[in-house]
Amino acid sequence: MRRRQGNPFNVNANSSTSIDTPLSPNMEDYMENISMLLKEHDVVRVKDIAKKLNIKMPSVTAALQKLKDKGLVDYEKYGHVQLTAKGKEVADTIYEKHSFLTEFFKDILGMDTHEAEQQACKLEHHLSSDASNRMQRFVEFYKQEQLDSQQWINRLDSVLEEKRLSDLKEGEKAEIVRILGSGPLKKRLLEMGFRKGEIIHVIKYAPLKDPIEISIKDFLLSIRVEEAHSIIVKPLQNHD
Repeated sequence: MRRRQGNPFNVNANSSTSIDTPLSPNMEDYMENISMLLKEHDVVRVKDIAKKLNIKMPSVTAALQKLKDKGLVDYEKYGHVQLTAKGKEVADTIYEKHSFLTEFFKDILGMDTHEAEQQACKLEHHLSSDASNRMQRFVEFYKQEQLDSQQWINRLDSVLEEKRLSDLKEGEKAEIVRILGSGPLKKRLLEMGFRKGEIIHVIKYAPLKDPIEISIKDFLLSIRVEEAHSIIVKPLQNHD
């Protein structure tokens, strides 16, 4: 594996496109969707934006006027909608952020495509330029390391699959990975048989979700949720 100098994510916040036109999350959604529509169609009208965002046309008209006042769109009533040069720059920045966040949730955290898109939509409006740059560098770093050294990538993927025992559902099985903490609690859990590599089966939760009835090595045990919170497990795909 190549030796890297310094922190690959320690980038200059000013390296991203500087936009001096602050927009609300709602206005950013308009810009992103107008840009997407313009990529799909030669012309974009108010009704197209309203349909895509599932909102009423008067609301779109009001938003377009605000964006026009900021110099981001060219729009006349009953006419077509176009992005200005400045507007295209803003829209491209927003879309780029959405794209790499979707990659982060889907390709790195292993979420399904729909959930990755939803989470990207929620987060993209609240990242600072610096945080956005660092996350984008991380996505690029991760993809490059997949080519250069698979070992730590496999380890990361494995860690992301782990859960706390208290997060498992009734009927789920899992392999114990490790016990967190130290002292009397950890000692007690080890004495009860909660050791790395053992397979556990969540039988049921009490009516108030505490304690949890668990099967381990053919023994039935009840442990408190607080105790289960200290046990890190890897869920098994086959629950039979």
